[in-house]
Amino acid sequence: MDKSFAIDLLPFYWRLSNKNDRTKNLVSSNFLFEFDIDTRHNLLIQKRNDEVLNALNIIYQEEYNIGYLQDQNVIAKQYGTDFFDFLKKHAFVHKRIKTVLEIGCGGCVMLSKLQSIGYEVTGIDSSPFAFNEGQKKGIHVIQDFFPSKSLSDKFDLIFHVDVLEHVDDYVGFLKSQHDQLTDDGFLVVNVPDASESIKLGDFSLAMHQHLNYFSTDSLTSVLESSGFEVLAAERAGYGGSIYALAAKKSKKSDNSSPIDNGGKHFLVAAAQSSDKFSRAIHKILASRGNTLGFYVPLRALPYVTKTKINCDFRFFDDTPHWHHLFFDGMDVKIENFDDLVRDPVTHVVIMSFTFADVIKKKIQRQFGDSINVLTLNDIINNSF
Repeated sequence: MDKSFAIDLLPFYWRLSNKNDRTKNLVSSNFLFEFDIDTRHNLLIQKRNDEVLNALNIIYQEEYNIGYLQDQNVIAKQYGTDFFDFLKKHAFVHKRIKTVLEIGCGGCVMLSKLQSIGYEVTGIDSSPFAFNEGQKKGIHVIQDFFPSKSLSDKFDLIFHVDVLEHVDDYVGFLKSQHDQLTDDGFLVVNVPDASESIKLGDFSLAMHQHLNYFSTDSLTSVLESSGFEVLAAERAGYGGSIYALAAKKSKKSDNSSPIDNGGKHFLVAAAQSSDKFSRAIHKILASRGNTLGFYVPLRALPYVTKTKINCDFRFFDDTPHWHHLFFDGMDVKIENFDDLVRDPVTHVVIMSFTFADVIKKKIQRQFGDSINVLTLNDIINNSF
């Protein structure tokens, strides 16, 4: 590859901590992050780094789970309902589905719902969090990574939510699911949709946990090369995800044709986005009296780190259980909208593409024009 795009010492996000009661981090708080392209599928990926892979292996076995689908996460209801609607529309019309396996089952929210309507369900997850949630809900959860020798049964349906992007050998992972399915079984995959960010050169999606960055085309290519026929692939109705339903073929095949997923373009465009972001932020801060806040801080971390912004700024996010907590490697607490109302800044940059309009309207209803609101999309497209 003749070009690359790297972020030195990007904070390694896997948990949030209370500043006054921080437990010792099990892994380093910062690692190098570098984008690369898997030419087998023209897939944008995180360049593999043994130190990062080792750290991921450690944290995925901890009593900590950051998946959306947990009972205490307010976003779980809308996100889970939308995904369940996809299952009803595309998977459960096939009446032969009786047994279901979820890989990376987290809070067992989906499995509990499926069990309540008559499906025989099993979960597998490396975290004791998932195992304990399964025990509370009467769901059999195997505490292990997939594939596992503890899984001897075959299933009519396997699904996973926000898992495939975390997997190093993603094709081998899918082929193992092919083996775990009954002969006429189905697979449902739910992954973050990186299409818009890849197109625009938006590197806010950089996160050490995410090893692979999918569009609908690249996800289809990967599934086909793993022995599946894709029956449906579509954008989620809520949030920024792609859902795909695939049927098991009788034989695995490695003959899918890779589709240009825009990876090479992304590597060039990301450098341009970095320059635009740096210029925009320094322009804001050039005027005395201006103060700055970033909404959706997880998306801000790659930009703040890459452009080496060392000035005072604030983080805002409305996820309730994030309030006043800190990312490892970043000494900025996460505030919420009420904090912004009590102590406004002069400028807010919204880092989310998916929820930018919702957040912007909320701020403008409260503050009118007294806060200057920019979105990351505005900055990347020079439309401010």
